[in-house]
Amino acid sequence: MKTKILISILVAFTVAVVTLFVVSQTVGGFIETPTFQILSNFMTFGSVISATLFSYLLIRQGDMHKKNNDDVNARAEAFRDLQFIASNHTITEFYDQMLIFRESERYVERLKRNLDFKFYMREKEIDLEDVKANFDNYFFLTVKIPIRVVVGNAVSSIQLKNFRLDRVDKVHNFVPCAKNFRALILYSDDDKRQEVTVNLIANKHSEFYSNDIVNPFTKIKLLVTMHSFLGVAVTGWNELYFTNPQKLEKDGTNKYKINSSQFQISGLPTLVGSVGADISEQV
Repeated sequence: MKTKILISILVAFTVAVVTLFVVSQTVGGFIETPTFQILSNFMTFGSVISATLFSYLLIRQGDMHKKNNDDVNARAEAFRDLQFIASNHTITEFYDQMLIFRESERYVERLKRNLDFKFYMREKEIDLEDVKANFDNYFFLTVKIPIRVVVGNAVSSIQLKNFRLDRVDKVHNFVPCAKNFRALILYSDDDKRQEVTVNLIANKHSEFYSNDIVNPFTKIKLLVTMHSFLGVAVTGWNELYFTNPQKLEKDGTNKYKINSSQFQISGLPTLVGSVGADISEQV
């Protein structure tokens, strides 16, 4: 609407200037000099205004074309991203059985020396600084769960934002110890499958786990982000249900047969950067 008004004003000024010019040339000899000077000034002013409005309209038109092109390019890029995400996302499931056992003392000693917690999750109530200062007040567990890809190709990495284990009468929530936390994905030579490994830190006085008995967990709920090799992330809640836990006598490992599992996506897949190890960590 504003553009139409500006065009109307520009046309009116142009018509007025042309009319004044024709009139001045026709009857200029009969007009007194002061009056003719006023008409000339008005014509000059009208010419300047017309040129200014015309230049403004050209600039405005150029901006509109640029905005339209940017919008078209943005829509095309978003469509390309959607096509890429649809073709390259990965969804995994946990299956078979879960194992919980005490972590090797060798790894605990290394953790004491390096204080690198990027592969560890702690109970929500635990202060990480207290863990660093009082290692003997805590015990360290390892959880292994087999995974398989149900949608897409091989998974690059898995991030856990919450790890919740339910008993009949109590809930234990674990959260990452570090911002760059990621679960380990290991390949088992024994059964030729991939396993997700998560290290947990719990207070020795907690009812969460006892090495001498079978610990009757009934359900696990995990907030998981799965990354494909090409940088597509899928986030959702994964729930695992199991009964009849067993205790393996040779090393005290608790084994839980997974009876059922379900995955509920919590948002659309997104295209993100790599979450793998920095190359500087490897040199």
